Amino acid sequence: MSIEAYRQIIEGLFAELDIANQWGRLSAKLHTVCSFNPSKAIVSSLSKDTTVSFVEMASVSENGYISKMEPRTLGDVLKGSYTYFSEGDIIIAKITPCMENGKCAVAKGLTNGIGFGSSEFHVIHCSDDIRTKFLFGYLNRESIRRKAASVMTGASGHRRVPISFYENIEIPKLTLKEQDEMIAKMEAIETQIHEAEERLEALTGKTADILNQYLN
Repeated sequence: MSIEAYRQIIEGLFAELDIANQWGRLSAKLHTVCSFNPSKAIVSSLSKDTTVSFVEMASVSENGYISKMEPRTLGDVLKGSYTYFSEGDIIIAKITPCMENGKCAVAKGLTNGIGFGSSEFHVIHCSDDIRTKFLFGYLNRESIRRKAASVMTGASGHRRVPISFYENIEIPKLTLKEQDEMIAKMEAIETQIHEAEERLEALTGKTADILNQYLN
């Protein structure tokens, strides 16, 4: 099972919820359960020598994770026009073609719980009413990216998704228990993918060993 297969299955799981909404299930606009693009003033009073994590756009994988974080001092990043986020926030590219390519991730393992990155990130912070992994799964879908692309503004090559798009997305209004059940389904699929990848890697290794023995 590939990453693409995983995406298709997740798309299907959430599509079922969207269909349920059309038949009267409760929904809510995202701004009622999340906050967006927090001000760096939140951490400006901390020591400027505090070490934080810096994430470039190139370090956000199109498969939904941060591949590299660089240590920086808070004083260094406060001087730039960088985007501030904290542990557990969702960062999502707002500029083309990064958004369309799926550059979106949950910020995990940040040094001192503080992150800074490209000015081309939008940041979404979940309240206690919504699980971050549930929302990440909902947003990190091709159908959502197509809708986001349709409302981009700006000149060609520099088009961006306005934060109002995410603020006004209607999401299924699930209880935390229902969200946890959805997350469990997602994690089960992730486990299947990892196991399949490990089997494939082991098989590839065995094939190489056999070829080496034959050639030698």
